[in-house]
Amino acid sequence: VQFLDATRLSEKLLGDAIYANILMLGASWQAGLIPLSHAAITRAIELNGAGVKGNLNAFEIGRWAVVEPVAASRACETVEPVAPSLDAAVATRIAHLTAYQNARYADRYATLVARARMLGDDIGDAVARGYHKLLSYKDEYEVARLHAQTLEAALDSAFEGRRAIRFHLAPPFLGRKDASGRPAKTTFGPWMMTAFRWLAKGKGLRGTPFDPFGRTAERRMERALIAEYEADLAEILGGLTDDRRQAAIARAELPLQIRGFGHVKAAAAEVVAARRVELMAAFRAGAAPLARAAE
Repeated sequence: VQFLDATRLSEKLLGDAIYANILMLGASWQAGLIPLSHAAITRAIELNGAGVKGNLNAFEIGRWAVVEPVAASRACETVEPVAPSLDAAVATRIAHLTAYQNARYADRYATLVARARMLGDDIGDAVARGYHKLLSYKDEYEVARLHAQTLEAALDSAFEGRRAIRFHLAPPFLGRKDASGRPAKTTFGPWMMTAFRWLAKGKGLRGTPFDPFGRTAERRMERALIAEYEADLAEILGGLTDDRRQAAIARAELPLQIRGFGHVKAAAAEVVAARRVELMAAFRAGAAPLARAAE
């Protein structure tokens, strides 16, 4: 039992490391270390009422791991994932952008990626990743869509008998700030799930003059980054040569360095803006860009 990697086995067979303790309980019981009956333990899990099915499965897997240690060890072995082909990756992103906005929005992505791929899979892959990152910025509509489509189902599968959901959010229209001047979160009740469903239906307003969230500094920045990227890529794809390829690829995938939300994202965007100037200058000069450490 002491050599059992319960965390990895729980992740591999149950999809979540949260069951590791119950898995170890099953292994310990099978090894004769717990002086309780099988019926008593399973009944206790049922009475607890939290994640009953998953915990019962974890208990039985722990028992199996002691009886079949070789098989359990093999189940813990890490298998390197096979990277999807560029075709598959692009198709997945097109499907995501269609759900995110609509087919026309996804076609905008597909057109630029297709043009880039004509000049090589290296620049095509960089554009496929960088452009998708910019187009799929996580705004209020996308947060609402993800919550409405996945949250309740995920909670129902993980927890039994849940009573209510509380949401801790910092909507920009409230304008609340904490002591450090950053957006302060407000607690909202279960009614927010209904609000999420309605808000998700309003995604067609995204980027239009009627978008109630589109006037914030963050949303304006995100739209500006997309326009800037499209302009840069028009120049790059129209003048790509072998001596310019390294700078072109670095520019195409540069948006991947913009992470976070709010002030964190704004700070990252400032760093990326400075790097963009360097990369476009290197591209125009036909020189390799200087490598950046710790990026």
